[in-house]
Amino acid sequence: MRPFHLRVNRDFAYAFLIVAIVTLALGGIYGLGILNYLKTGFVVGSIFVLGATGLSLVFSVRKFANFAHGDMMTFGAYMAFLANVSWRMNLLWGFAFGAVMTAVIGVVMELLVYRKLAGRGPVQALVASIGVTLILQNGVKAYFGTQIRNYNIVLPQDVVLLQLSPVQLITINLLRDVVPLVASIAIIVALHLLLTRTTLGKAMRATADNVDLARASGINTRNVIIWTWVISGILASVAGTLLALVTDVRTTLGFDVLLFLFAAAIIGGIGSPYGAMVGGFLVGLAEQLGVAFLSWLGRKDVLNLDQATAYSPVIAFAIMIVVLIFRPEGLAAGRGGGIGQVRRRLSLAKLLHKEESE
Repeated sequence: MRPFHLRVNRDFAYAFLIVAIVTLALGGIYGLGILNYLKTGFVVGSIFVLGATGLSLVFSVRKFANFAHGDMMTFGAYMAFLANVSWRMNLLWGFAFGAVMTAVIGVVMELLVYRKLAGRGPVQALVASIGVTLILQNGVKAYFGTQIRNYNIVLPQDVVLLQLSPVQLITINLLRDVVPLVASIAIIVALHLLLTRTTLGKAMRATADNVDLARASGINTRNVIIWTWVISGILASVAGTLLALVTDVRTTLGFDVLLFLFAAAIIGGIGSPYGAMVGGFLVGLAEQLGVAFLSWLGRKDVLNLDQATAYSPVIAFAIMIVVLIFRPEGLAAGRGGGIGQVRRRLSLAKLLHKEESE
């Protein structure tokens, strides 16, 4: 887990250049209306960013894919629902309550399940995470039921940013569009400061790079892992609550987007939170631009595809496959690695040892 620098990694710049080219090409079909798809892509991507970053953080220190992460998102959304609807509290308190409870669930999972499987390889922990997924899913269903719910909030009216009478080309909703973007950006900045400016963040990076070296340098890796689960749980809860705000509250909320989160983490670089951040936006944009492209293919005067937009998830996973072929370690890995990466790990561990000795 290392800081993200564009100057040593041009792959992200190339990826967003391709997004810009595709947007311009689709703009020739939709005109300025393509900006609506672009807006939705950033909103969806901002939620994917939070979910994929939490998923990547756990992978970086625990070295296994946590399939329960999607249902941690669902759990957080339902905890917010409990506070907002059942207890008649403001949704902001629901965000806070959901974050705390999901962080607790993450710590409990670590102490009761994953810590006991440490050292046995990633397969056992991965299978255990599937079991935890089923427990969380059925626990939520048993308590809340399976009906689709909504938060107790009043949505403001959409604001028209661009209108060519009588067609509204670009609209934005302050709650469903602006809040996810602002919240995601604020949390990304806070996480970046945590990872780069605090002793805990440096300890997390050292543990992610080499747990044995970090332990030998005096880092309490068990505490680092606990804090990683806390942060991952908070990110999952906020992502799930924002997703429920944009759509609705349902028992399959997080499970339905879990593969997109894995795609974002893999595209960015599995184990790299910075890569997951950019990968989340790329997946969100790719999905929505894919919707625009497939809608065009579905027209009667083009290919007349039946339910063309149902194929939109294929776009994101096709990109993931391409990245796996040409950049197996993800875009965040760039073209570097090798001895330079080892030197970074050693220097980080020495820095942490020096800070603790002082």
